[in-house]
Amino acid sequence: MIVSVRKYRWQCIECKCCSICGTSDNDDQLLFCDDCDRGYHMYCLSPPLASPPEGSWSCRLCLAEFHRRD
Repeated sequence: MIVSVRKYRWQCIECKCCSICGTSDNDDQLLFCDDCDRGYHMYCLSPPLASPPEGSWSCRLCLAEFHRRD
């Protein structure tokens, strides 16, 4: 996570917004990536999520960057 955090501007929890739509509306719908801590509305994801996943969750960018299968 430290590598990812260094790439992106840090935001406090009250300032976090969706990395896709750029708003902080519906903060109860925001998911935070366990790798980079960026926020995403569940309905902005493609495909959208109906409910938060159980356990850890990583955004597509971090899946591509850190969870590649070699």
